[in-house]
Amino acid sequence: MKILVFSDSHNNPGLMDKAIRLNVGHGLEAVFFLGDGYSDFERVAAKHPGPQYYGVLGNCDSYRLLAGGSYEKTVDLGGHRFLLVHGHRHGVKSGIGGAVNYAASKGADVLLYGHTHEAFDEPLDAADGTSVRTINPGSVGAFYGASFALLDLLPDGTIVCGFGGEK
Repeated sequence: MKILVFSDSHNNPGLMDKAIRLNVGHGLEAVFFLGDGYSDFERVAAKHPGPQYYGVLGNCDSYRLLAGGSYEKTVDLGGHRFLLVHGHRHGVKSGIGGAVNYAASKGADVLLYGHTHEAFDEPLDAADGTSVRTINPGSVGAFYGASFALLDLLPDGTIVCGFGGEK
């Protein structure tokens, strides 16, 4: 099972559109968007039917709260529980520990966050000892060093994470 993960398109959705287009029909089952450019995400999703789309709002998308948007979402797929957040409400620019503890408290074994614009993938231990795979896809809308994550969920439960992008 393949999942594309994007964040921080900031009105520059070209790479997101291209990555989805190239993966639809090749095992792509879901697309996650982690905020800051939610309107970009909606437009691109409408162009590429097929995968399941899940998105959350970021600090630049607050106007969408009135339309029923949310800052977090829990998604169960492939035997994993994913917590999708942008990260601004968990202070991820000052450290990831609070977000990891929050993910563990929600029963998530995978935390997906954005906001920092820096790609990251590490298993981290929460305060309660729970291991949480912690992944940031970087910024898909950056004008230099744009990136996204491609997750491959293997039958044995392993998650393989790779990063793609443009320099």
